[in-house]
Amino acid sequence: MSSSGLRRLEDLLIPLEEIRLATKNFSEETLIGGDGLNRVYKGQFTERLQNYTAAVKRFSSYNYQKEGFFNELNVISRFHHENIISLIGYCNEDTKRIIVSEYAANGTLDTKRIIVSEYAANGTLGDHLEDPNKLLSLTWPQRLKICLGAAKAINYLHLGLKDCVVIHRDIKSDAIWLDENLEAKISSFEVSVVGDGNQQHIYERIAGTEYYIDPIYRESGILKKEADVYSFGVVMFELLTGTLARNEMKIGDDKPLPLINLVRRYYNIDGLDTLIDRQIRDQIVRRSLDTFKETAYRCISYNLNDRPSMDRIVKRITEALDIHNHAAASTIAIRCHLHQNLENPLIPLEEIRLATGNFSDESKIPNTRVYKGQLSGRWGNRTAAFQRHNPKYDEAEFRNELQMMSNLRHENIIQLIGYCDEEGEMIIIYDYAVNGSLESHLEDESQTRCLTWAQRLKICIGAARGLKHLQASHGENKILVHRNFNGGNILLDDNMEPLICGLGVSIVVNRNTGQVHSIPVGPDYYIDPIYRESGIIKSETDVYSLGVVLFEMLTGMLAYYGSEEPQFLINLVRRYSYDDGVVKLIDPHIKDQIDIHSFLIFKEIASKCISLNLKDRPSLNRIIKRIEEALRVQEQGDASTIATRSQLRRQDKKLEDFRIPLDEIRLATRDFSEKIGEGGFGVVYKGQSSKSWQNCTVAIKRLNPEGHQGNNEFKNELNTMFRFHHQNIINFLGFCDEDNEMIIVNEYVSNGSLEDYLADVLNKKRRSLTWVERLRICIGAAMGLDYLHWGLGENNRSDVYSLGVVLFEMLTGLLAYYEKAIEKGDEPQFLINLVRRYFDDGLDMLVDRSIKDEMDRRSFHTFKYVAYACISLNSNDRPTIDTIIDRLEEALEFQMLGENPCPLGEQLEPEATAKVTGDGSDRGSRENPCPLGEQLEPEATAKVTGDGSDRGSSVAGVSRSFESKGCRGCGVGSKATQEINDRHGLRVK
Repeated sequence: MSSSGLRRLEDLLIPLEEIRLATKNFSEETLIGGDGLNRVYKGQFTERLQNYTAAVKRFSSYNYQKEGFFNELNVISRFHHENIISLIGYCNEDTKRIIVSEYAANGTLDTKRIIVSEYAANGTLGDHLEDPNKLLSLTWPQRLKICLGAAKAINYLHLGLKDCVVIHRDIKSDAIWLDENLEAKISSFEVSVVGDGNQQHIYERIAGTEYYIDPIYRESGILKKEADVYSFGVVMFELLTGTLARNEMKIGDDKPLPLINLVRRYYNIDGLDTLIDRQIRDQIVRRSLDTFKETAYRCISYNLNDRPSMDRIVKRITEALDIHNHAAASTIAIRCHLHQNLENPLIPLEEIRLATGNFSDESKIPNTRVYKGQLSGRWGNRTAAFQRHNPKYDEAEFRNELQMMSNLRHENIIQLIGYCDEEGEMIIIYDYAVNGSLESHLEDESQTRCLTWAQRLKICIGAARGLKHLQASHGENKILVHRNFNGGNILLDDNMEPLICGLGVSIVVNRNTGQVHSIPVGPDYYIDPIYRESGIIKSETDVYSLGVVLFEMLTGMLAYYGSEEPQFLINLVRRYSYDDGVVKLIDPHIKDQIDIHSFLIFKEIASKCISLNLKDRPSLNRIIKRIEEALRVQEQGDASTIATRSQLRRQDKKLEDFRIPLDEIRLATRDFSEKIGEGGFGVVYKGQSSKSWQNCTVAIKRLNPEGHQGNNEFKNELNTMFRFHHQNIINFLGFCDEDNEMIIVNEYVSNGSLEDYLADVLNKKRRSLTWVERLRICIGAAMGLDYLHWGLGENNRSDVYSLGVVLFEMLTGLLAYYEKAIEKGDEPQFLINLVRRYFDDGLDMLVDRSIKDEMDRRSFHTFKYVAYACISLNSNDRPTIDTIIDRLEEALEFQMLGENPCPLGEQLEPEATAKVTGDGSDRGSRENPCPLGEQLEPEATAKVTGDGSDRGSSVAGVSRSFESKGCRGCGVGSKATQEINDRHGLRVK
């Protein structure tokens, strides 16, 4: 088969008579599979087709099967890869559509949506998982090799074709065939999609197989390569557990659940070991297992940005296989009980002396007590780093680090190999990080200039993920605090992936109360000043240090270097933050490549990390999601370097640069003829600007000179709006103060206000808002408020109350100023009065009927608790915006997962309770937050406008422009946009 491009399909035509002869006229004795619509036969062809034994799939006459036939033919004819099934030929005579491909001797064929493939000698992977005798023959290394082959095939589909990308859409164990050598071969391309590399596809009819379909794709209809990654992650867990995804399993007395539901429930509490196939438990090397399961778990993440590329998956599975092969002589048994701590091996001092040349100067890493060396074959000939501790001063740190590291396995934490404690030597042995430390890169300008902004963001994301894993490694009620987090303890592997090390002074403390430590430890310039003053250790201690590292990455400056004596980095950051001058500190090596929106997102979250108010510091979940967003924005903007530069120059523009001539505004509005809203402030008009001025549809707010907003208020609003740059803030375009006019020009929002949707008497608009859409709108609005508070340098808890009112409006479908009686004989009451009355017993009676049947019970409870905390009459009890966003995203995660649909009347299970405490901090167990509200950006984005004040949905505008529904658009693609207009109560018509 040629690899030099597409084969001509005409050359692959096989006469119908030849196929009849090969299959004995489609006799029952040659039938090997079928699904009621399509039938598959074994065929023995003549010399003309090289005596091939082949599988022949005969399609039904239904129209959609005809589409599947031509789609499969078009897709599979493009391929030439050792891990993809081969096409032999096809027939399209006498209305019979047949595809012929290579045949294998054994196994069954799932033909529900599968184009016949090279039916390999050992059948499908699904056959093996279903048959205990076949499963018994699959060892751990064989399973790794099967995964590796399948991953290579999918990677080829995603990256290996020059002119296109293929998304399979139906990856599953029954689509993976095994040849006589148990080599994997991918089949089933009936519903595959061929497209441009940067294209995303939107489909109303979701294709795939239940239990393997990406829930994000299922919910949104948006198809990306990550959908295949999710499905492959399911297959990985099938191989690990020895069970098909559709089979239910149970642990202990818990109720049976499908495989992936069990994985999500037990992954972070060490229960996953009990799910591992008993046949391979005694074969698995722990590090091989950890590498494999961590990769598989990232594949099924609800955050698209967390999912690794197939190229990365290939590397990680290869690594797991190499680890197994190197350590095959010293395998370990994985026991079934929880919280099993495996001892790391003692490595003799003589071995270490041999590996390091007796601690020679040549093997020593400069300015450290670490040596590079090569271990012998007993330890897999691994290149390792040997960290020597001074027994006189460092014994406590040595023992502490060993204890902490023995329980930690994560791709962003350095891997412990072993230790030595003999003859007065105390040595810890780790994997060697090829690219040294992050600190060394920032110290050396030649290395710093090689770090692109995208690379820096990826390093920050990995470091934050490692820190998150550290903190969560001791269960729900304890956290591990690093206390020495800095660039010197962030190592970089050969792929520039960050690896956290240096846990000698780390400590485990109570999650809720922290711990007082009399002598604060940690490096100057990175140590949290609150911890330094009080001695109180909390999770926020590490968050501060992470914030310092984030600013080091942005500026290219180490925290202890100052460009303006005696101003060190964080002093400079604080000095320039007040006038948006941080842009002046951006590393010159990346200033021309950085996207302004990426910069603003990053700066905002980094600034929160170093806040001197603990409550303002974000959770690590939030940090990860925001930096991922900054990376996504940066990568989307990479195609336009010129635009990026002009965006950065906008930072240097003055408000005067946005003045628009009055004649231009009169022309755009046809002399103020199309009114779309009004209030005490004046009137809002719709306008179309000319080509000389952005050429877009705009909303023009013309203030009433006799109204309550005067010139001072007008200027204040201008200065405020001019400072905002955020996807959830309405875009400020310009202003006019000519001839005593006071006009503000903003982005136009096409679909009116949220109030319009909730107040629709015919209920058509309100009913069109699903629970998932409402959650996304709430998340977007909260993110806009979050930015406003930080943009204004304050944290306004009165806004939190108002946001809580809007949350209950979304839940109930009732506007806050409507009165309603719930029970017969009661006096009608306003919404919030009803909420307070029925919250503890009967809130479900208030839930909007149009969404009640679709709501997940845990999603409902998570939402209602955070909404109720927002409207607390004690402002100090109201949660921070960060906490609100985390809770809303958790509610969205539960809804997407959909394990526990309503009835809402059931009591909330204790483990599902989302708790918000008086200080707004998180007391629940949130091992796997779901940032779907961010990543499904093409469907829903919320925007906040005006000065950030909130009056409920009466000032909330929503622009929903779904491409598939043909709604009138405003240049935002398929985004559903909510905007809170301003404090004056604009109601858009």
